[in-house]
Amino acid sequence: MKRATIAMLALVALLGASAGQADWRMKVHEGETITEFTVSSVDSVTFYYNLAPEMVQVAADTFIQGDGVAFCGVDERQVILTRDFYLGQHEVTNEEYMRAVQWAYDNGYVTATPTTVQDNLDGRTEELLNLDSQYSEIQFDDVGTFYLRESPSSYAQNAYPDGYDPSDHPVKEVTWFGCVRFCDWVSLQAGLPRAYEHTGDWACNGGDPYGAEGYRLPTDAEWEYAAQFDDERIYPWGNEAPACSLVNFSDCVGWTSPVGSYADAPEALGLSDMAGNVWEWCNDWWTCDLGTSPVTDPTGPASGSHRLLHGSGWYGPEADFLRCATRRLDDFPDISRLHIGLRVARTINP
Repeated sequence: MKRATIAMLALVALLGASAGQADWRMKVHEGETITEFTVSSVDSVTFYYNLAPEMVQVAADTFIQGDGVAFCGVDERQVILTRDFYLGQHEVTNEEYMRAVQWAYDNGYVTATPTTVQDNLDGRTEELLNLDSQYSEIQFDDVGTFYLRESPSSYAQNAYPDGYDPSDHPVKEVTWFGCVRFCDWVSLQAGLPRAYEHTGDWACNGGDPYGAEGYRLPTDAEWEYAAQFDDERIYPWGNEAPACSLVNFSDCVGWTSPVGSYADAPEALGLSDMAGNVWEWCNDWWTCDLGTSPVTDPTGPASGSHRLLHGSGWYGPEADFLRCATRRLDDFPDISRLHIGLRVARTINP
């Protein structure tokens, strides 16, 4: 950080140098890599916040989806995943979503009021984030700036009577539309094609999410495969029964906890909060019965009314919903809740 600060100060000075100093050079340090420029050849410099969350690499393989017991996970089938992928190391936080939606607002991709954020691309106006809810920790001041607050709800205040910093808590009160929109904002900033269509049924890459270049939500199969990696475990941490020392569920905290508050699970991948904290929207339409026939790179139903959720959350007593194989619907994709958020994915393209 010290080197970065000195480099930026030096850069400002150099860019303001006189023409007689045009032979000055600038070195940019990135880890062990050093890139050198002639200052006079630099037209402008832009510093910006990278919207992409931290991600881990997941190697594709074959696994058994379903465990014979879980809610809508009774059917068991062999699934072959043929594409390696990246998966968010943690659930998207309030800070990450706030920075992304601010970027989207500044670029005209959304409209916002103090009560809602709505889509503004491809002629769409779906609600993305419900700011009117007492459970939302992201707010908008109506003059162009998003900011964070503690939730005034009794849940949050009882869980953290001395106050808390919402920055690292997972975003909530976000619709499925708001989740795929977040993925598209990250893609747009990175110069990648948007994964999602914003007309019709908002299909991902024309119905082939595995072939998408940009950021997206994980498929049903990818999420479960990563959660039980790589030994068909019952829960992300193993086969031990749920406990407040392992996961934020039921009455353990009474509100969300900062991402990464619990030991990574599955430890082999270094993923946090794959169970508990908040439910996570996935790419697929929801269906309960998957059948038992083997399948390769499944994409779920071609259409539906509800989108799939995985992972369970802090709100609710159902410990069995923490199972890797649990596949649940909540509501339509335009519904937001106090215990639903997201985690992003991206195919590793050859």
